[in-house]
Amino acid sequence: MMSGAERIKNYFRAPGTCWSVPMEPFFVPRGYARVIMPTPSLDWLLWIVGPIAFGLLALALGQDANWDLRNYHYYNAYAFLHGRLDYDVAPAQVANFYNPLMHVPFYHLVNALPPRGVAFVLGAVQGLNLPLLYLIIKRMVTATTPWRAKFLAASIALLGILSAGNISELGTTFGDNVLSLLILLALWLVVANQPTLGGRWPAAAAIALAAGMLVGMATGLKQPVAVYALGLGLGFCGLPLSGRRRLALVVAFGIGGLAGLAGADGFWLYTMWTRFGNPLFPYFNQLFHSPMASVADYRDLRFLPHNLREWLFFPVAFLVDFRHTAEVFFRDLRLPLLYCLGLILLLSRIPWIFKAAESGAGLGEGGAARRYLLLAGIVSYLAWLKMFAIYRYLLTLEMLAPLGIWLLLTHLVRDRRRVAFFAGTCGILLVVTLVPPDWGRVAFGDNYIGFTPPVLADPDHTLVLMTGVEPTAYLIPSFPPLVRFLRIQGYFTGPSSTPNGFDRRMQGVIAAHQGPMYVLYQSGEQPTTLSVLYDYGLTMPADGCQAISSNMDAQSKYPLNFCRVSKAPQVNAEGKSRP
Repeated sequence: MMSGAERIKNYFRAPGTCWSVPMEPFFVPRGYARVIMPTPSLDWLLWIVGPIAFGLLALALGQDANWDLRNYHYYNAYAFLHGRLDYDVAPAQVANFYNPLMHVPFYHLVNALPPRGVAFVLGAVQGLNLPLLYLIIKRMVTATTPWRAKFLAASIALLGILSAGNISELGTTFGDNVLSLLILLALWLVVANQPTLGGRWPAAAAIALAAGMLVGMATGLKQPVAVYALGLGLGFCGLPLSGRRRLALVVAFGIGGLAGLAGADGFWLYTMWTRFGNPLFPYFNQLFHSPMASVADYRDLRFLPHNLREWLFFPVAFLVDFRHTAEVFFRDLRLPLLYCLGLILLLSRIPWIFKAAESGAGLGEGGAARRYLLLAGIVSYLAWLKMFAIYRYLLTLEMLAPLGIWLLLTHLVRDRRRVAFFAGTCGILLVVTLVPPDWGRVAFGDNYIGFTPPVLADPDHTLVLMTGVEPTAYLIPSFPPLVRFLRIQGYFTGPSSTPNGFDRRMQGVIAAHQGPMYVLYQSGEQPTTLSVLYDYGLTMPADGCQAISSNMDAQSKYPLNFCRVSKAPQVNAEGKSRP
């Protein structure tokens, strides 16, 4: 009969366990029991090393001060937690009406930790992409030994996470490389359970439902993630299963996606619908006709392809000129390289592709998972190209691109050594040419925002007007809570011949206000500010201004101005002015 010690030894020696254990210690003193010291395997080590390494890298990059953070990432969470949606008027411009739920943890972090602690926590969470990528890649690559396969998967995963988009967003509040965790987890569920998807229906449906729910939650927190929901859902159509089973999986994924969307965004869609008559307010208002916004779709159309050549060769186009897809310079060859290798494979092996599509042959081990990933990636990319073409929103595909490059090379080059050579060359090329975009960072200070508001004589009855398009809403939480903020001019509001509902609301608020009134603007936008104040019947004394600053706008060329304003005297019929 096996002793207890032998059972323990056999357990830790068994294949598939998460610990590799040195069973014989170097030295055990006589009379002492042997102590087994388990050593974590590579699978578990990445869950520890990834967060720590990328948390430290976030510290090295500096404190986040991106435009969206200063515009709405911090303010929206504050407004949501303190019930200011109907108190302030669009200080964060169009983004004022985005679901704030994703940024609530960041708001609490800022108020609980020093700036370096905030950056490390954000970077550590974003570093979890590394082990998730590894788990997916491990299912799709092969090597002569298990350890070589693990090393290969870890190398590809590391190359995937060291991408321009991900590095630029480490320690930042954009959320693309946080929501990617949900997308990658959903992808892993499908990839790791390929046999289950073709087996008993309850188990297959559970996998599709769970994957759909994860992607639906991510979509609810940030709507551009919908392109991945479409891709991962239609990816089931590429599996070598019966047509009925594929359709059933797509439907199950869709039901799960709707459930996840409702859980993460349902309350906000309802809020927008009940307040403004448009659940996606202000987007697609040409369909909903909310009186609080213009009859427009409000989409950012700057980066969409303009002609057939750009549609067909968009990754090459933004490699030549970054302005096709981003506001700031960056360089990352992975997507253009993946695109070119895909074209070569398509042109050289069209008969093989059709044969493989019919039978699933030629795809090697994990072929069904590869087909799913291929179709999901293509659909997600095309949806992104149609809806946004904004590089940041492609971050998850950017992480998966090195895996795609490896898989394409294994089909284009049959010799294993040549595949390793070409793959290594591609990896080195990606690393040495990489230039991440700079969305704005500053040196760490004692306080994340680093702003002390001006002294106000009557803060309980003070009204602050905001002009220009520069992001200044992040300053609002530092003011006394009863100070009210109105964005009388920006990307969403402003004097015009066709004022929207918020413009009319602000006109009424200003006309009825009896307390102190100020205007907050960037000094470089003073001519615009004076014109807007004139349209509202307000004047700004030349000696009533003071410059203000914060840690977040340290790189700005123009300081912020905080100026006293007053209502312009009205002239009666006799030509005499009256207040």
